[in-house]
Amino acid sequence: MGFRLVCLLATGLAVAACGGGGSGTDLGGPTASDPSDEVTSDELCTQVGALIDCAFEHDGLDRTFKIYEPLSYDGSSPTPVLLNFHGYGGTADEQLLYGDFRDLADQDNFILVVPQGALLEGSTHWNSDSDINSKSTVDDLGFISRTIDAVSDRYNVDTARMYAVGMSNGGAMSLYLACGLGERITAVASVTGFMSAELLAECGATDPTSVLLIHGTEDSVIPWIGADGDAILDIGVYWAGHNGCTESTQLAFEDYNEDGVSGVLHQYAGCDDGTQVQVYEMTGMGHIWPERQRGDDINGAEVAWAFLNTFSR
Repeated sequence: MGFRLVCLLATGLAVAACGGGGSGTDLGGPTASDPSDEVTSDELCTQVGALIDCAFEHDGLDRTFKIYEPLSYDGSSPTPVLLNFHGYGGTADEQLLYGDFRDLADQDNFILVVPQGALLEGSTHWNSDSDINSKSTVDDLGFISRTIDAVSDRYNVDTARMYAVGMSNGGAMSLYLACGLGERITAVASVTGFMSAELLAECGATDPTSVLLIHGTEDSVIPWIGADGDAILDIGVYWAGHNGCTESTQLAFEDYNEDGVSGVLHQYAGCDDGTQVQVYEMTGMGHIWPERQRGDDINGAEVAWAFLNTFSR
């Protein structure tokens, strides 16, 4: 799938050629586009303040994403990439602020990419579930694969350190990438996200993948224990099994806000290829992105990045 990257910068117009998108694992639903499909489209990137706004046509839809280039980036060495996904009904602009990784990007020199979901019945979304459950036909695996191609063409990217994180439906999208684009994604983190029982049964992941889950026990949108008895911990158990983990521990973490409750960190180690699985059980937390300044015991962005940044392939 060829396409051209056209970057309109403050200093002028630069044109570069982009490689084609990869293909994802067949999950029974929409998958990444076939690289032999020679549909051609233009991609426009425009510097807007500290951000770069990019757009291209994919599978008949105009798709967009934002790039935050760290202040320390100079192109001299391969640089990690973090994909950060907003929740259902959200936007890339909102996620930049809500799950804010920009200071960490400057500190640790990684490229932050924030994609925009397409519309489903008037609301933005990610097509992140099995074909059985999904109401969407949007090819988000193909969109993200081509986004990775575009970012890799523009920057000196460390392809061994390609990470994904997201909130709610965006967290589900990160987990879905581990199923459908596992050959390109090193590790993923989900904050208040999920995987349905159907997706767990047909995920199709092949490579060992490190997974972090952060979830509140009082989440009323995506319950800690669902109506059918399935639990967020089941997702951790699935990935621990997939990764061949042999060790399991539980550790109460610090009650930072001194309200008498904190939570439990469920850890799975001894896994294939040095991978790990962690589940933060946040006692009393609802459907939010945790922040210490708001009274939570952890900072979601700091915990997610500290976990993801550990892994390379």
